[in-house]
Amino acid sequence: MKKTIKMLLTLAIVFSSAACAEKNTPETTSSEKPETSSEAETSSEPETSKEQESTSSDNTSGYFEFDDDGTTVRGLTEEGMKQTVLVVPAQTKAFMGFSFDECDAEEVSFEADHDLEIGDVFGADPKLKKVTLPAELSVIPDSAFSNCEALESIVIPVGVTRIEAWAFNYCESLKEVTFAGTKCEVIGEYAFSDCALEEVVLPEGLKTIDESAFNFCEELVSITFPSTIESIAGHVCNGDSLTELHFAPGVENVTIDPFAFMTRTSEITVYIAKDSWMDQNQSSWNVGFGAIAYE
Repeated sequence: MKKTIKMLLTLAIVFSSAACAEKNTPETTSSEKPETSSEAETSSEPETSKEQESTSSDNTSGYFEFDDDGTTVRGLTEEGMKQTVLVVPAQTKAFMGFSFDECDAEEVSFEADHDLEIGDVFGADPKLKKVTLPAELSVIPDSAFSNCEALESIVIPVGVTRIEAWAFNYCESLKEVTFAGTKCEVIGEYAFSDCALEEVVLPEGLKTIDESAFNFCEELVSITFPSTIESIAGHVCNGDSLTELHFAPGVENVTIDPFAFMTRTSEITVYIAKDSWMDQNQSSWNVGFGAIAYE
């Protein structure tokens, strides 16, 4: 009888221990699972981000067709022709036999800021409203944006040293031009003729404005010249609205063609700094302006 009782007690202890072990096991497993899940989420996030970046880059390049050198754009793919916003891939150094007026793009920018040859790839594009040029672009060439009638504003990049002839002429919607840097020394003939500009502030560093650079800009009211200006050629502007010319205090030895502002000359007030070179040498540059005022 005693043996039977001892055996029953032993079995009860064994079953009780097993039950306790089962209760403790789920708690331990449960506490470990969140850490495993969190680690998996953390490790997967960078991979997802890289995949998205790669896909974005591939899509951009996939809209363009390159010459055998891999750096000259010679056209757009069928899908690229349909895009209203395009980003020119970083490997691009030039364009050949192609113009953006062949596609639906309204906005174009560049993936990289290095210098390149844009030629007249944007010329006569009736749909182009906005373009962001590379910061290191050195030249805006002849007729680069001529007849882009929907273009509303342009920022001249910091690296530009000259704007060549006819670069923006007949951009009938162009109301604003902003110079980001001080390297531009020359604005070529007819560069901004027949535009909708209302006010122009020319950058320090500019030396020469060629013939008819802003001619037929009928809404242009005011032009501000930098201290570095040396030569203002004939027929620069004859717009019916032009009434103000502002010259920086440091201007010296500037040459103004007698026909620079043509029939508007007598209607224009020239603003200069008191006791400046321009103030002390009015007879050398005053070609019959309506009034001289100090500012």
